[in-house]
Amino acid sequence: MAPYPTTVPFVPVILGAELAAYTLARAFHADLGVRASVVSRTVPYAVRGSAVLDHVACPGMDDDETLLATLRGIADAHPGRRVLVLGIIDSWCTTLSRLAPRLDERFAVPYPDVDLMERLSDKEQFARLCGELGVAHPRTSFVPDTAGAQEAVGLLGDLRWPVVVKAADSVSFGTLLYAGKQKVAYCDSPAELTALRQQLAAAGYTGGLVVQERIPGGDDQMRVLTTYSDASGRVRWGRMGQVLLEDHDPMLIGNPLAVVHGEHSVATEQVRGLLEHVGWTGYANFDVKVDPRDDTGHVFELNPRLGRSHAYMSAAGHPFLVPMVREHVEGRDPLEDVEMGAETDDWLYSIVPVPLLMRYVTDDRVRTRLRRIRREGRVLRPLRYAADHGRERRLAQLKNDVHYVRDFATHHRSPVTG
Repeated sequence: MAPYPTTVPFVPVILGAELAAYTLARAFHADLGVRASVVSRTVPYAVRGSAVLDHVACPGMDDDETLLATLRGIADAHPGRRVLVLGIIDSWCTTLSRLAPRLDERFAVPYPDVDLMERLSDKEQFARLCGELGVAHPRTSFVPDTAGAQEAVGLLGDLRWPVVVKAADSVSFGTLLYAGKQKVAYCDSPAELTALRQQLAAAGYTGGLVVQERIPGGDDQMRVLTTYSDASGRVRWGRMGQVLLEDHDPMLIGNPLAVVHGEHSVATEQVRGLLEHVGWTGYANFDVKVDPRDDTGHVFELNPRLGRSHAYMSAAGHPFLVPMVREHVEGRDPLEDVEMGAETDDWLYSIVPVPLLMRYVTDDRVRTRLRRIRREGRVLRPLRYAADHGRERRLAQLKNDVHYVRDFATHHRSPVTG
């Protein structure tokens, strides 16, 4: 018996092929007792052989008509059930929001209006909004694609080098494939910034760049914050985790790989004010970096989805999907008969093997904390699920662990200690 059975039969449909697709399907199964359908172009290792989900291959899912036909086909195969559709990356979320008017009453699309999503997903507009509302944010400048090399440097004003550089249009940047692609780039000089702009232009990127001062501190200064806002735009729930280790692969740099309980009340309240100011609904995910010099929590960006590391909430015992199902599937209050779990530091969510994580944690207090958590068995590995075992699942976990051992040996051989 699932801890949160629903009053309305439904099937979750998850678009995407990453690890996040499996952890979402796992949470639907564990907390709500339902079997999700994962739609992707091919069968990814993270879901291969799973006993708790169904995989639907859709090689042409980038085409609107093909995707719509696939979604309608899933609905037809589940008569009498609502169909809750989710995306695991920003582009799928905006696609679903844009296509929502073309889906019939069988479907629930738990995203804000596409115009609001695109406005707040744009890093330039988000940074300006933070400035208007007094939300702590890294000092930021914007370089349009039309600016020449000298003009670009002038636009940075008094920003201090080194700087962090990101694509302002994360959705279009995410679709590009080219050698040497970096999710986030670090530039130590104007010459490096110019070279980066030339590389992006050659790859076909036509948007502007967000350039920010780099806040000092290692991976453990990062926080991940997830919130849920109801249909009226009121933030009803949020949980923050402290990142212990991030991905250092240039394509995925900054993605949290290990998370424990964390908090920053000022940043949380500032995010609440921002979301309610714009009337956001549904989930939002934020990266926050705490400046070790003054403990200010700087909010980097808003992601209109559950983040890649959302399973940190499962590790903490939070049935994070239930509010969405209560509201968008059952038509009830999001927190009706829902116990979201107490705040605690007694858990760890880790994509990487724990011995590998321990190699990169240099703080003795954190190491002691991790040894206690591990000894008490309060560790969640995303691909290990008692209800979903078998040869393919064991191979998926092994493949995951081998990948990260090799990846860290290549991109991040030694821990950062200062």
